[in-house]
Amino acid sequence: MFSPFLMCEIILTLICLALCYEPTKEDLKCFNDYETEMKCSLSSDRLQSCSGYKLNITHPVFNTFEKYTCIFERSHHSDNCECKIKVQGFVATEIFSTTLLEGTNVLLSKIFMTSDFIKPKSPVLSVQKTENGNFNVTWDDQYDKSGLAGRNFFESLRINLTYGIKGGHENISKTVPNTVGYFEIVAKNLQPNTNYILTATMSSDYNDHSISSDQSATVEFTTCKSI
Repeated sequence: MFSPFLMCEIILTLICLALCYEPTKEDLKCFNDYETEMKCSLSSDRLQSCSGYKLNITHPVFNTFEKYTCIFERSHHSDNCECKIKVQGFVATEIFSTTLLEGTNVLLSKIFMTSDFIKPKSPVLSVQKTENGNFNVTWDDQYDKSGLAGRNFFESLRINLTYGIKGGHENISKTVPNTVGYFEIVAKNLQPNTNYILTATMSSDYNDHSISSDQSATVEFTTCKSI
């Protein structure tokens, strides 16, 4: 028979296993938009509250270190804890060193290289019907070519378009270099008198297109009765 002390130890251990949260490096994810924003998230089924969690971030700027404190709060879109900071631009090869704390207790450290965790902004789509009945798709990548991101980054972006019949299950995907600026959907390849929906994401070859932006807002267009 277990002693009362040993029983208490077992019970406390079981409670801790159920409630205590010890994050791993895989739980901490960070992204940057390669302009001014770095956003981090902490996710786990065992994460009960965001209160008390913060991320200390440092990165070298010339001959000094910039330091930031990122306070986690519950996301409005998921159960994750999220925080974000504003920086004075990014350099592809610079390193961000992060330390996750709960109160004053250090939980883990993780290093990110800027190019590895670029997640571009979501593009803003527009569709216009052409004189020949086709649909001309254009987009705003939300970056200023002469701004902090620079022309090289602008040219590294790729638009990933997806369109299909509204309510349907089959979609067509097309990939277009951002510099092209438009894509024409040919009407004769579509069903007549049908509503279609179009979405897009954006990615960069700075990290071999490994991270896509959040999906754009959906845009609808309708084909003619006869094509």
